Amino acid sequence: RCEHIMALHFDPRGDYEEGIARCVVSRTGDVEEPGFIDRSRIHAVDVRSPYDVELGPELDIAGSQAVVEDLAESDRCNFLGFEDPNLWCDRESGVLHFYCTVPFLDRNAGEISVYLGHAEGPGLDSLRMTAPVLEPEPDVHQGAKEVAIAPPSSEGGRYNLVESNDVVDDTWYSVLRTAVAPDLTGPWEYGEVALHPRDHSYDWFAGHASPGPLLPPEFVDVGESRRVGLLNGREAERREGGAPTFGSFTVGLSVYDFERGTVEWVSPEPVIEDPAAETITFASAYRLLGPETGLIYAHVDDSFVRAYRVDTAALESYLP
Repeated sequence: RCEHIMALHFDPRGDYEEGIARCVVSRTGDVEEPGFIDRSRIHAVDVRSPYDVELGPELDIAGSQAVVEDLAESDRCNFLGFEDPNLWCDRESGVLHFYCTVPFLDRNAGEISVYLGHAEGPGLDSLRMTAPVLEPEPDVHQGAKEVAIAPPSSEGGRYNLVESNDVVDDTWYSVLRTAVAPDLTGPWEYGEVALHPRDHSYDWFAGHASPGPLLPPEFVDVGESRRVGLLNGREAERREGGAPTFGSFTVGLSVYDFERGTVEWVSPEPVIEDPAAETITFASAYRLLGPETGLIYAHVDDSFVRAYRVDTAALESYLP
């Protein structure tokens, strides 16, 4: 049974006929307050049209149990299930790469550690899990999740973007960190922080920042070595009745220099805030429909996924 649906992503090969999504099978706590715990599975989806997607069976990834059990945290932590799926195709080899969050909850301390997991294969029905591409760095950050794959730099590798965390003056932030990737299979290494909420004065991502997909230059072109990226941002935590409460998640824009691994610009305001959302509008996928038209997919309050039609000229009006 799936209580919540989120993080829709598509197989980029062919006509986007297949995809995957995260299914939350149980939730403990309130999603609007720190400390809630989700247990998740990744499911295949049947893409009937750009606006109609049906949830299918749980994705079967060969070797996944053995990889999870081999990680250091498995002895003292509870594995919460795979989250935040992402698909990428190596055009030269035709290999399909699958990335996901691999979260562990410490049974005693209650702390979360996350790996960025990886599997690969010729298709969704024949994936085999490898070792994670990124792991936690104790006393530095909890790990990495929600990857955005960048184009190769002139050096041949990639400065991919991941969500990580940083604590400054006892305040916990989600930040965008680069992941230096010599190839798509891993292992990767952590690079510098590419975007930190405390370095900006924008309320809409004052507490948390997470990378969405980088948009193709066929849709919007901002020059050599740069891509427009979707950015998921959350307001700073606030207190209501003495208890900490999350702010709202919305979707904004960024300009990313994939040659240097730096975010050069962020929109002062979000560009998508779903009218039905109470707290969460979170973008996970983009699909090009034509030369100047595309769809952005975002989940709303973890309840459903909506497609937003966007035109090149309209999006360009937000850019510097």
